[in-house]
Parts: sequence; C-alpha cells; structure tokens
Amino acid sequence: MARGDNDNLMDKLRQMSEEGITGFFNEIMSNDRMRSSFGKAGERFMANKSSFDRNVEQMLDFVNIPSKRDVRDLKARLDHLSSQLLNLSIKLDRVLDHEEPAKAKPPPRRAKKPS
Repeated sequence: MARGDNDNLMDKLRQMSEEGITGFFNEIMSNDRMRSSFGKAGERFMANKSSFDRNVEQMLDFVNIPSKRDVRDLKARLDHLSSQLLNLSIKLDRVLDHEEPAKAKPPPRRAKKPS
C-alpha cells in the first residue's frame, strides 16, 4: 500500500467517525430523556471529580507533599516578592545616582596667595 493510499484511508475513517459521532450526538440531543440523563451524568462526573481532587489534596497534605495549588500560591508570592525587590532596587539606584554627583564634585579651591 502506498503512502497516499494510507492517508486516503485515514481520511475516510476520520470522516466516517466524525459523521458517526455527529449523528450519535444529534440523536441523543433530540431525545429529551437521553439529554437529561447525559446532563445528570455530567453533573455527577463533576461532583466526583471535585471530591476526588479534594481527597488527593488532603492526602498530599497528610504526607507533606505540596499540591498544585500550594505551588501556584507559592509562585504568586515569589513573583510578588520579586517585583517588590525590583522596585526597591530601582529606588536604591535612583538614590545612589542623586548622591554621586554631590560626592563627585571637587571642593572649591582656594586661590594661592602671591608670594
């Protein structure tokens, strides 16, 4: 089988599967009872996922392993501290720049007395 034949076959299979899936979901959505059942299943899935996520987070906390949320919160705090440090550094540079010209200016010289 040539590569073109394989690509053509895959395209046909993809088209058939897309048409099949589209037909399946159109049939489900036209049936009120099936649509209601799928809605309830989706709600149960989301409730179970939420419960599972909460349980995993509690388990990770129990064994003292940071969760995704812990890492995300820590990253946000580090980003905030980094920005504060950058602002402080900029302010310090400004203060030092204002002080340098005063120090760099040589003191006025006295005129020598003619001897």
